[in-house]
Amino acid sequence: MRRLVSGAASILLSTAMTVPALRGMDAIAEAFAATASGTEAAAPDGPRELQLEVFIDGEPTGWIAAFRRDADGRLSIEPYQLRNVGIEPIDAATRPDGRIDIGALPDVSYEYDEAGQAIRFIVGFDARSARIIEAQESDAETPQTKPQSSYGALANYTLYASTGGKEIDDLWAFNGVSGWLEGRLFSPFGVFSSSYVATSAPNEIYSSTRLDTTWSYSSRGLLTTISAGDVINGGLSWTRPVRLGGLQVRRNFGLRPDLVTIPLPELSGSAAVPSTVDVYVNNARRLSQDVPAGPFQITDLPIVTGSGTARVVVRDALGRETVSETPFFASAELLAPGLWDYSAEAGFARRLYGVESNDYDSSLMASGTARFGLDDWMTLEAHAEGGGGLVNGGAGAVFGLGRFGVGSFSATASSFEGGTGYQLGGSVELQLWTMRLYARVQRAFGDYTDIAAVTADLGEPATPEFDFTTVAPPRALDQVSLSVPLSFDPATLNFSFTRIETMEDDRARILSFLVNRPIGSSASLFATAFTDLDDGDSFGLFAGLSVQFGNGIDGSAGVSSDSEGTSVVTDLVRSGDASIGSLSWRLREGEGAHTNRAAAAAYRAPVARLAAGVEQYDGDYRVTGQVDGAVVLAGGDIFLSNRIDDAFTVVDTGAPGVDVELENRPAGRTNRNGKLLVTGLRSYERNQISIDPANLPVDAVVDGTRETTMPADRSGTVVKFGVDRNSDAALITLRDEAGEFVEAGAAGTIDGAGQEFVVGYDGQAFVAGLGPRNRVTIDQPTRGRCAAEFGFVRQPGKQVSIPDVVCRSIQ
Repeated sequence: MRRLVSGAASILLSTAMTVPALRGMDAIAEAFAATASGTEAAAPDGPRELQLEVFIDGEPTGWIAAFRRDADGRLSIEPYQLRNVGIEPIDAATRPDGRIDIGALPDVSYEYDEAGQAIRFIVGFDARSARIIEAQESDAETPQTKPQSSYGALANYTLYASTGGKEIDDLWAFNGVSGWLEGRLFSPFGVFSSSYVATSAPNEIYSSTRLDTTWSYSSRGLLTTISAGDVINGGLSWTRPVRLGGLQVRRNFGLRPDLVTIPLPELSGSAAVPSTVDVYVNNARRLSQDVPAGPFQITDLPIVTGSGTARVVVRDALGRETVSETPFFASAELLAPGLWDYSAEAGFARRLYGVESNDYDSSLMASGTARFGLDDWMTLEAHAEGGGGLVNGGAGAVFGLGRFGVGSFSATASSFEGGTGYQLGGSVELQLWTMRLYARVQRAFGDYTDIAAVTADLGEPATPEFDFTTVAPPRALDQVSLSVPLSFDPATLNFSFTRIETMEDDRARILSFLVNRPIGSSASLFATAFTDLDDGDSFGLFAGLSVQFGNGIDGSAGVSSDSEGTSVVTDLVRSGDASIGSLSWRLREGEGAHTNRAAAAAYRAPVARLAAGVEQYDGDYRVTGQVDGAVVLAGGDIFLSNRIDDAFTVVDTGAPGVDVELENRPAGRTNRNGKLLVTGLRSYERNQISIDPANLPVDAVVDGTRETTMPADRSGTVVKFGVDRNSDAALITLRDEAGEFVEAGAAGTIDGAGQEFVVGYDGQAFVAGLGPRNRVTIDQPTRGRCAAEFGFVRQPGKQVSIPDVVCRSIQ
């Protein structure tokens, strides 16, 4: 089954398929005499496969469906094809081979038009199937959109240096320099990356720490990513993830950004006559589409998580409207029915990450996590981990609470070195009128433990700033947050409470409060406060006013108070963006318990982001400088760029100075080698690259000016536009023997070369593939065929024009 592209094309195609099966004029006459209402003339040659354009109640459906005509003249069709064209299949009309006998469908009559290769149905309203309307286009994989990766290398870097001291005179005293580096090798076989931090200071010439080293490969067809090296094991809301050095296999829905993974509200309706359907989500229009008469169902509607209302408006040609509303609550914690999410890994637990380069536990650990969408309102969860004498496993569920929210429950148990224990947890997220509530309770009993606890390094900390007092799961964890918009005022109140109790009986109860009130469209008042109910010296308060001045400039002034005193702080900030030439800056003045003065600025150049600042905090003075960028080796060239976190492409036009656009936005101009590095691409999505041919050399020929590329994760592609600067092409003006221009629209061919061209207005034609001597043959729409001969001499850097070439009539 396929959509109708061209009526003429479909008739020609179908006729070519069916007419050879008819033998003799008698068979043709018999076929044309076939009539409807289930009565067909017999087909003398047995069953035949037909491709027929489908009409319902006189309206084209836009589909060509595959029918089978049996020897007795009856027509049948696969159930899914019948449903797609708009007719509901029923069991009573189902044959033993599973196909639908359309003559047995109640409230359905048809006429088979063999001459027009069409079938025309008259369908009662109750016999119609719901038309499926896909609100989002499926990102089907084609050769043009298959994820790609070229061979190349990339290095992201951050360099940071500071000077300063306890006195203003020490402002330029060298404090040290540090750097972060990520090296990346990419190819069709995956991505290998490794990251490091390094420092140099007056008291230590050089030190470095390795962070992560990983190879990963993704299969878009299987929605699976395989990683080897430093990985983070999969986890759930009731587990604690850890870093492992080993192997991981996991589901990766990010490989299909178009895939809807959460349950969506079911929107359906019906139209008595052909109408237009508009769908609004929280008053923003998400879909507008014409529908024929009959029922319809909307799938894959783009929505945001949380509560909302979907409104379906059906409007006919006379402007009459039917409106229906459906409240919903969407959550990323729920999986769409039938979807699996999983992660499995095995390796050795990483310890003291960021402090030590290669500190791994000696015991081999393994873990596995799975989620399954059982129904729209229920997702099942399971997790298991073990190794080195540890066995830990549990299960849970996330369940929908209708349009009000979601809830969850989990239970897990563990055994390690003779000690056993278990953990129970539950949570709820609710939207009640305009209020949002989140609550979570978790309790551990006995000697419950997990990988994070049994593999932690309990020895002396590597640095005095870190004092690991506990690594076990908390004995008790309670969290509550509430957001309440006021009905009588535009202010919103937010409350939160967290209670935690460790296995060592350490306790904390933290209460916080936030209020925000907009003033007009460009200002707001805010206040926030927190306190630890078990520590009277732990509290804080901050209140102030923020104002948006436009052009990315924001200002704020506020008062802060804590156990160390009260301060007044004023900030003026200009935010930057990712575009080249973006300038951002920040000014701060703080007085009171602490003196805090600062000025900083950053500029995004084509090759890096440059930042510098000066700061005073009480008696400490400091000057800082930072450079963020990347070096890329790809597409046969070396490029300097800003930091690249996702994907990129190298555009190769073969000519310098050509303007390049990404999604119709200027991306830059090609270098002297005719290449440009374009960053900011979205991996596993179609990215449109185009060039402006106006800047191409006048003698250059380009195959096209627009290409689509889909790079793989953190990889690069090469987009070649095939600009030929040594083309043998010329602009020719053709006249007939009477001196008149050759007709516009005439088709021409170079004899012996097969190169085709079309004649435009004033007899002009751009002809490529020329030689020193050429003969062309031209077919004119009304004047017949003619031939012309002419010479050609290439002129580098110039557009060759050949005027007044005479095309002489031939038979």
